Amino acid sequence: MTPAPRNDARTSRHGKPALDASMTLLTEVMDRPLDAGYAEAAARRAAGDEPPRRTRTWILVAALAVLLGFVTATATIDLRAPQGAAIEARTVLEKEIVSRRSDVDALSARATALSEEIETLQTEALADVDPVLLETLQTDGVANGSIAVTGPGLVITLNDAAEGVGADDQSLNKKVQDGDLQRVVNSLWASGAEAIAINGQRLTPLSAVRSAGEAILVDLQPLIAPYRVEAIGDPATLETEFARSAAPGYLSTIGSTWGIQYSRIAQSKLSLPGNGIQRLFYAHAVDSTAATGDEPEAPTGQDGASTGETESSASTTRPTGADSSLAGQESTE
Repeated sequence: MTPAPRNDARTSRHGKPALDASMTLLTEVMDRPLDAGYAEAAARRAAGDEPPRRTRTWILVAALAVLLGFVTATATIDLRAPQGAAIEARTVLEKEIVSRRSDVDALSARATALSEEIETLQTEALADVDPVLLETLQTDGVANGSIAVTGPGLVITLNDAAEGVGADDQSLNKKVQDGDLQRVVNSLWASGAEAIAINGQRLTPLSAVRSAGEAILVDLQPLIAPYRVEAIGDPATLETEFARSAAPGYLSTIGSTWGIQYSRIAQSKLSLPGNGIQRLFYAHAVDSTAATGDEPEAPTGQDGASTGETESSASTTRPTGADSSLAGQESTE
């Protein structure tokens, strides 16, 4: 008698082996890739039974978005708006600057008046007593810039480019720089100028033309464009010698490259003020250490600072390949 075949639990009714329980997830993914909920939703849409959208929800979302935008804009405006304390402090500083500037102008005017008074009294005192000494003092005063002078000469004017000047590096090259004025001044001294002034500021042997940020300073006095450089001397000689120098070529280059405006004209009469505020220097007798070979002490000024060093200024250079010289006066004697 042949036994009946066993009903194997792992054999399907189609005669194929049944899948293991661990394969259930893969079977569900392959046989039914979409969730039953999607099919039910599609059926409801087809039958027209889809519930209406919740209008209230959309209204709340829109109101919340408007509220958040309003709060963000208000906070941004409040952050960018200047604070009252900062505005008040700035106003106080501006008033203080104006007040101090007025004081400086008043003191400068008084110093000039006193210098002129001293010059007048000195002239009256020495006119009959020692006219030779008076002539020497006047000659020295012209050379050191302490007395006002009048005479013919040459006027050179420099101005920024005609188009607008911004804050970027390219725009800064369109402004007259301290190095430009230094070149003009040095060329005028070399051409035989006896006295020079920039925008009415008389130059002395100790004058410095330098920059502080975007401002040009002459003896620490800020100047603004246009810059009028006046030089007293024989106009024909100044014109000829200045034309032979390197300054006209340099000015022509920065004019064609950056738009710097430049003009030159001879004048039959120029009046330059004196620079009465002078720093006095004193020489000291050589002490006994000089005999032993030690270096003598350098002369010192009123404030005790050594006068043996030459004061220099870092001038602004343009990308033209030309170097920039320091402002200084060549001897006119």
